[in-house]
Amino acid sequence: MAKTIDITIKESEEYLQYLLRKQNKLLQKSRVKALLLVKQGKVNYTYELSNKLKRGRKTIYNWLLMYKEKGIKEYLSVSSRGKRKDKLTEDEKQAIACKLQDASTDITSYVELCHWAESEFEKKVPYHVIYNYCRSRLNSRLKIARKSHHKKDEQAVEAFKKTPMYDRAI
Repeated sequence: MAKTIDITIKESEEYLQYLLRKQNKLLQKSRVKALLLVKQGKVNYTYELSNKLKRGRKTIYNWLLMYKEKGIKEYLSVSSRGKRKDKLTEDEKQAIACKLQDASTDITSYVELCHWAESEFEKKVPYHVIYNYCRSRLNSRLKIARKSHHKKDEQAVEAFKKTPMYDRAI
Protein backbone atom coordinates (compact mmCIF):
# COMPACT_ATOMS: atom_id res chain seq x y z
CA MET A 1 0.00 0.00 0.00
CA ALA A 2 1.29 3.46 -0.90
CA LYS A 3 2.45 5.82 1.82
CA THR A 4 0.29 8.94 2.07
CA ILE A 5 1.87 12.25 2.91
CA ASP A 6 0.69 13.26 6.35
CA ILE A 7 2.64 16.43 7.00
CA THR A 8 1.46 19.93 7.76
CA ILE A 9 3.46 22.66 6.11
CA LYS A 10 3.65 25.77 8.28
CA GLU A 11 4.81 28.18 5.57
CA SER A 12 2.34 29.91 3.29
CA GLU A 13 2.11 29.14 -0.40
CA GLU A 14 3.34 32.65 -1.30
CA TYR A 15 6.40 32.26 0.93
CA LEU A 16 7.19 28.88 -0.67
CA GLN A 17 6.88 30.50 -4.13
CA TYR A 18 9.30 33.20 -2.97
CA LEU A 19 11.73 30.56 -1.65
CA LEU A 20 11.52 28.66 -4.94
CA ARG A 21 12.54 31.75 -6.91
CA LYS A 22 15.28 32.58 -4.42
CA GLN A 23 17.08 29.21 -4.51
CA ASN A 24 20.05 28.84 -6.85
CA LYS A 25 20.93 25.18 -6.28
CA LEU A 26 18.96 22.42 -7.96
CA LEU A 27 18.65 20.30 -4.83
CA GLN A 28 17.24 23.18 -2.80
CA LYS A 29 14.80 24.04 -5.59
CA SER A 30 13.59 20.44 -5.67
CA ARG A 31 13.10 20.44 -1.91
CA VAL A 32 11.06 23.67 -1.98
CA LYS A 33 9.06 22.38 -4.95
CA ALA A 34 8.23 19.24 -2.95
CA LEU A 35 6.83 21.33 -0.12
CA LEU A 36 4.94 23.54 -2.57
CA LEU A 37 3.30 20.57 -4.32
CA VAL A 38 2.23 19.12 -0.98
CA LYS A 39 0.92 22.50 0.21
CA GLN A 40 -1.08 22.97 -3.02
CA GLY A 41 -2.56 19.48 -2.64
CA LYS A 42 -1.39 18.34 -6.08
CA VAL A 43 0.14 15.15 -4.65
CA ASN A 44 -1.12 12.76 -1.98
CA TYR A 45 1.48 10.00 -2.04
CA THR A 46 5.26 9.93 -1.86
CA TYR A 47 5.50 7.96 -5.12
CA GLU A 48 3.57 10.72 -6.96
CA LEU A 49 5.93 13.33 -5.58
CA SER A 50 8.97 11.24 -6.49
CA ASN A 51 7.69 10.83 -10.07
CA LYS A 52 7.10 14.57 -10.47
CA LEU A 53 10.50 15.54 -9.07
CA LYS A 54 12.40 12.64 -10.69
CA ARG A 55 13.81 11.58 -7.31
CA GLY A 56 13.63 8.33 -5.39
CA ARG A 57 10.64 7.64 -3.16
CA LYS A 58 12.90 7.05 -0.15
CA THR A 59 14.66 10.37 -0.82
CA ILE A 60 11.34 12.23 -0.82
CA TYR A 61 10.32 10.45 2.37
CA ASN A 62 13.61 11.47 4.04
CA TRP A 63 13.18 15.08 2.91
CA LEU A 64 9.68 15.30 4.40
CA LEU A 65 10.86 13.66 7.60
CA MET A 66 13.73 16.16 7.84
CA TYR A 67 11.32 19.05 7.33
CA LYS A 68 8.98 17.69 9.99
CA GLU A 69 11.77 17.24 12.57
CA LYS A 70 14.09 20.18 11.89
CA GLY A 71 12.08 22.88 10.14
CA ILE A 72 12.55 24.87 6.96
CA LYS A 73 15.96 26.35 7.80
CA GLU A 74 17.69 22.99 8.26
CA TYR A 75 15.66 21.53 5.39
CA LEU A 76 17.14 24.06 2.96
CA SER A 77 20.70 23.99 4.30
CA VAL A 78 22.51 21.58 2.01
CA SER A 79 26.11 20.72 2.72
CA SER A 80 27.41 19.23 -0.46
CA ARG A 81 30.91 18.58 0.85
CA GLY A 82 32.52 17.85 4.15
CA LYS A 83 34.95 20.21 5.81
CA ARG A 84 38.40 18.83 5.20
CA LYS A 85 40.81 19.20 8.08
CA ASP A 86 44.18 20.74 7.25
CA LYS A 87 47.14 18.43 7.63
CA LEU A 88 49.37 21.34 8.67
CA THR A 89 48.63 23.55 11.66
CA GLU A 90 49.21 27.30 11.55
CA ASP A 91 52.42 26.95 13.60
CA GLU A 92 53.76 24.32 11.19
CA LYS A 93 52.91 26.49 8.20
CA GLN A 94 54.70 29.42 9.77
CA ALA A 95 57.76 27.26 10.54
CA ILE A 96 57.92 26.05 6.91
CA ALA A 97 57.63 29.63 5.64
CA CYS A 98 60.46 30.75 7.95
CA LYS A 99 62.63 27.82 6.88
CA LEU A 100 62.16 28.64 3.19
CA GLN A 101 62.84 32.35 3.69
CA ASP A 102 66.00 31.69 5.67
CA ALA A 103 68.99 32.51 3.43
CA SER A 104 71.31 30.11 5.25
CA THR A 105 69.04 27.08 4.81
CA ASP A 106 70.50 23.94 3.27
CA ILE A 107 67.16 22.67 1.90
CA THR A 108 67.18 22.44 -1.88
CA SER A 109 64.20 20.18 -2.63
CA TYR A 110 60.70 19.40 -1.41
CA VAL A 111 61.83 15.91 -0.37
CA GLU A 112 64.41 17.44 1.95
CA LEU A 113 61.73 19.80 3.23
CA CYS A 114 59.49 16.78 3.94
CA HIS A 115 62.26 15.08 5.92
CA TRP A 116 62.92 18.29 7.83
CA ALA A 117 59.19 18.66 8.61
CA GLU A 118 58.97 15.07 9.86
CA SER A 119 61.90 15.56 12.22
CA GLU A 120 60.75 19.03 13.30
CA PHE A 121 57.05 18.32 13.86
CA GLU A 122 57.45 14.64 14.81
CA LYS A 123 54.64 13.53 12.51
CA LYS A 124 54.39 12.15 9.00
CA VAL A 125 53.49 14.90 6.56
CA PRO A 126 52.77 13.68 3.00
CA TYR A 127 54.89 15.07 0.19
CA HIS A 128 51.93 16.42 -1.77
CA VAL A 129 50.73 18.43 1.24
CA ILE A 130 54.04 20.25 1.59
CA TYR A 131 54.49 20.63 -2.16
CA ASN A 132 51.01 22.07 -2.73
CA TYR A 133 51.24 24.38 0.28
CA CYS A 134 54.66 25.71 -0.71
CA ARG A 135 53.77 26.20 -4.37
CA SER A 136 50.30 27.69 -3.93
CA ARG A 137 50.58 29.69 -0.71
CA LEU A 138 54.27 30.55 -0.49
CA ASN A 139 54.99 30.72 -4.24
CA SER A 140 58.24 28.85 -3.71
CA ARG A 141 60.23 27.12 -6.41
CA LEU A 142 62.74 24.68 -5.00
CA LYS A 143 64.92 23.60 -7.90
CA ILE A 144 68.07 21.57 -8.16
CA ALA A 145 70.43 22.05 -11.07
CA ARG A 146 70.97 19.04 -13.28
CA LYS A 147 74.09 17.07 -12.67
CA SER A 148 76.85 17.66 -15.15
CA HIS A 149 77.91 14.79 -17.38
CA HIS A 150 81.09 13.05 -16.20
CA LYS A 151 82.70 13.23 -19.69
CA LYS A 152 82.06 16.96 -20.13
CA ASP A 153 85.10 18.96 -21.19
CA GLU A 154 85.51 21.90 -18.80
CA GLN A 155 87.89 23.75 -21.12
CA ALA A 156 85.33 23.67 -23.94
CA VAL A 157 82.73 25.16 -21.59
CA GLU A 158 85.07 28.02 -20.64
CA ALA A 159 85.89 28.67 -24.30
CA PHE A 160 82.16 28.73 -25.12
CA LYS A 161 81.49 31.28 -22.38
CA LYS A 162 84.26 33.57 -23.64
CA THR A 163 83.04 33.55 -27.26
CA PRO A 164 80.83 36.58 -28.08
CA MET A 165 77.19 35.86 -28.89
CA TYR A 166 77.35 37.09 -32.51
CA ASP A 167 80.31 34.78 -33.31
CA ARG A 168 78.47 31.60 -32.29
CA ALA A 169 77.01 29.50 -35.07
CA ILE A 170 73.32 28.93 -34.78
